[in-house]
Amino acid sequence: MKKRVSQETAKSLVEKAEIALRQAVAGVIRDHRRLDEPLAIWRDGRVVMLSPDQLGLREEPVEYRTK
Repeated sequence: MKKRVSQETAKSLVEKAEIALRQAVAGVIRDHRRLDEPLAIWRDGRVVMLSPDQLGLREEPVEYRTK
């Protein structure tokens, strides 16, 4: 029998997942800048290569709000 997850727990898990994803993306950007390698992103239906100078990363962590 499956356990039901409360709405509060589900919301908490979603928030944790979003935070983890944002941290992972920030880590990838930092790594590409540190290694001076371009980063491939998807923009307007195409793959675009960004040079390390074009990678916008906030230097200080930012607290993101979720709905």
